[in-house]
Amino acid sequence: MRISDKAILLQSIKHGDKKYILKLYTLQNGLVTAFAAVGSSPKSKIKTSALLPLNLLDVELVIKQNSEVHQLNEVSCYYVTTTIHTSLFKLSIAQFINETLIKSLKEQSANKYLFEFIETCIQFLNTNETNFTNLHLYFLSELTKYLGIEPQNNYDSHNCYFDCREGLFSNYNLAFPLGLNLEESILLSEFLKINSLKVTITHFQRQQLLTGLLAYYSIHIPNFGNLKSVAVLQEVVAI
Repeated sequence: MRISDKAILLQSIKHGDKKYILKLYTLQNGLVTAFAAVGSSPKSKIKTSALLPLNLLDVELVIKQNSEVHQLNEVSCYYVTTTIHTSLFKLSIAQFINETLIKSLKEQSANKYLFEFIETCIQFLNTNETNFTNLHLYFLSELTKYLGIEPQNNYDSHNCYFDCREGLFSNYNLAFPLGLNLEESILLSEFLKINSLKVTITHFQRQQLLTGLLAYYSIHIPNFGNLKSVAVLQEVVAI
């Protein structure tokens, strides 16, 4: 069945001379793996320039029944990112978002709101020159809602330690990574309460939040593991 759809490119793996296996998150069909033959001529319907991670694409797909890999016949960018690949700061955040999505969206079905959330974050990163320093933290926090693992912000004087296993605050101080200490728990509660890109936090607090949120993901997302992009992100954001 031939369909037209919008897609966010998550991953492209070269498979031969001019062939690629692509992982796409699409608006109407959710997570799709597709085979693509790339050409270099002006008339080619699929060019390598369109196959950059997090590109926002209009795609023509052939969905094959009883097959895990489908066919991409045509692709074009419906939104061109002009600043992300020219800024090391923005690029490090984009790579982190990209890797998080690859690790998190394993068998994701179509979800208009999730698609629009990812799309909006990419466009925000591209168009803004300020206020994007906390985008990766905001993204991690918001994404939990779409993955069905949103933590409960029930912090109070009695339940003051965040339990990464249960996704809520309790009176038990569990050792990391099963839980966060008092300082980290208070910081996480305040961030979840405000959940704003414009919140003012120090570099150290940003690191604490990132470490805590990633520990939470590692417990709740099977095979999430360690993200390679974290080291680069932490170094660049510290500049």
